[in-house]
Amino acid sequence: MFDMGFLELLLIGIIALIVLGPERLPKAARTVGLWVAKAKQGFESVKVEIDRELKVQELQQQIKEQKAKIEKDVGFDQLKSSITETQSFLEDNANSILNESNTISNQIKNDMKEKSNVDSDVTDGNIEPAKLDSAEGKQHD
Repeated sequence: MFDMGFLELLLIGIIALIVLGPERLPKAARTVGLWVAKAKQGFESVKVEIDRELKVQELQQQIKEQKAKIEKDVGFDQLKSSITETQSFLEDNANSILNESNTISNQIKNDMKEKSNVDSDVTDGNIEPAKLDSAEGKQHD
């Protein structure tokens, strides 16, 4: 961190021994050691935080690039319009089929009513030639 060699540390120790004396030197060394440790810890946490922020920014940039590449490759707008067209086509066809099935269902119901009327007339013996001819004509169609 401070990039000091052995001779520099020895020189600092001799000066500290002369200035502080042998009685206060151990306590001062402990205090200086704690300060240096706290400073290293602070510098390391700042370094880790800066690295983390740089990685986050790098990842965000990569995400933007990938998103742009995917949108370019896929043609997002074209895909969206194609899906919308397909959806409207399917809805129109579904409505058309539903209308046709309702029409056919109504025709079947009407035919069933007429057949039941003819059948009830036949069982009662009240058959009229006009009803019989009309019922037979519809069955052959």
